[in-house]
Amino acid sequence: MASAKKSRLNFLATRKRARGVRRFIMFSTLTRMIFLANLLGLIILIAGALTMNQFSRGLIDAKIDNLHSQSRLIANLLGDEATGLGAMAALDEVEARRIVARIEMPDKARIRLYDRNGALVADSDLLDDSVEIGQLDPIASYSEPLEPKEIWWVRLQSWSDEWINDWRVFRKNREEKQRHLERDIKSALLGTTVSGEQYEDKKLIVAVVMPVKRVEDIQGALVFETHDVDTILASQRQGLTPIILIAIIASILSALSLTLFIALPIRRLARAAEQVVRSSDKRDVIPDLSDRRDEIGDLSIVLREMTEGLYTRIDDIAKFAADVAHEIKNPLTSLRSASETLRGSKTAERRNKLIDIIENDVSRMDRLITDISKASRMDAALAKEKAEPLDLYKFLSDITDFYTQTRREVVVDVVQTTEKDQDNPVIIQALENSLGQVLRNLVDNALTFSPDDRTASVRLAFERSANENSDKAIITIDDDGPGIPNDDLEMIFKRFYTQRPKGAAFGDHSGLGLAICRQIMTAHGGTIVASNRKDEAGEIIGARFTLTLPLQISTQDKRKRK
Repeated sequence: MASAKKSRLNFLATRKRARGVRRFIMFSTLTRMIFLANLLGLIILIAGALTMNQFSRGLIDAKIDNLHSQSRLIANLLGDEATGLGAMAALDEVEARRIVARIEMPDKARIRLYDRNGALVADSDLLDDSVEIGQLDPIASYSEPLEPKEIWWVRLQSWSDEWINDWRVFRKNREEKQRHLERDIKSALLGTTVSGEQYEDKKLIVAVVMPVKRVEDIQGALVFETHDVDTILASQRQGLTPIILIAIIASILSALSLTLFIALPIRRLARAAEQVVRSSDKRDVIPDLSDRRDEIGDLSIVLREMTEGLYTRIDDIAKFAADVAHEIKNPLTSLRSASETLRGSKTAERRNKLIDIIENDVSRMDRLITDISKASRMDAALAKEKAEPLDLYKFLSDITDFYTQTRREVVVDVVQTTEKDQDNPVIIQALENSLGQVLRNLVDNALTFSPDDRTASVRLAFERSANENSDKAIITIDDDGPGIPNDDLEMIFKRFYTQRPKGAAFGDHSGLGLAICRQIMTAHGGTIVASNRKDEAGEIIGARFTLTLPLQISTQDKRKRK
């Protein structure tokens, strides 16, 4: 029972898909689809041309109508000239043969005349006395004359005709239309005209069997037939054969070119992507096909950018993990030292002091882990949030109102210094929650470093970029604090970097706030930089953070650019 269950599970298991980049290019599904798509329409066209030539109704109907007209003229002539004079009409065989012999017959056409008893009276093939004139072969001949060789596509056409004629539908059609001459002559002697396409074995014949009358008295039957339909159709097909061959060669060349310019580049990209998956050191293995102005070139660019982004993300994760391990190790070391010392402490005062250290370290670790969790979830939060158009004046006003209304003791004011412009508002395309987090982090930092003075303030301002082609909005946050050391203007955006003012509690800040701000600004396609404000004497009078964000381009502006 157990073995049966195991075999059933193995049967239901999903089969592993073979690596597509390792199969031969001509066995690729894409290559087969390219060749099939190029050849399918051509095959249908060729088959249609060949089969329609076999049943060329227009030509056959035209032949039947022509034979009808000529047969009627000949039958009337025989009825008037070869049936004697007087009341008793009878077919004059001698006159009938003379009239038939005088008729100029088309090539591969034949006239036969039968009397009222069904006996053959005249046959144009037997009465033909024409002489063929041509040039004699040379007298001296040391070898048998060579037969002229047929052109290879003529032989190919003959072979295809025989092959197609052996199809069941054509065999059935020939069997149904086999010729019964005696039956047709009997019908004509009874006054019925018989016409249509007929077959003698595989040979196509168009024939008309018509009664020969003297007034209403039937004197015989006239058979007018032609064998040139097959020749005409064959010549038409022979004319189509070179064109069909050229079309086949063109389709194959087209399929090969599509394979070379589509399947092979995609194959190269797939192999390169497989190498990227298997190795962590192949950043530039994706081929650069950016010179191609098509979707494959775009795919190459995107894959290269994606690969670079993935490696950058891997490096960032590795550095982030190392930084996290380093930052968590410090409070853990302090906890271990405090806990070991606590066991040997003899006084209550010393134990309480050590317990306070342990509590501070635990709080520091809790805060650090919380900030690390926020930073690690920031990419997912940025991907989920939807960018919306924001009026910068209203957005900054909401930020300043938030600080004014939520702070209990307002010592340092948070104000907006840019006035509202009703005619030309500055609109940006941004993630409202994320951008609000950036501004709150920067304002909180500015409040932390601002002096405890009523004259100090944190000022928010914005303006449109002076460069008309940049389409950027610039936001500045100024404070009246001690500023930032010149060597730290870039370092403050690194993870876990902290440079707090004197008197600030140790461990209250994780050093991730400004790093998160830069991460959010990069996701917006903007920048954030830090600088110092200086007076006329060159002394630092505060810090300034400058944010650059892309403006929302209106439809009217897009039309002007185009």
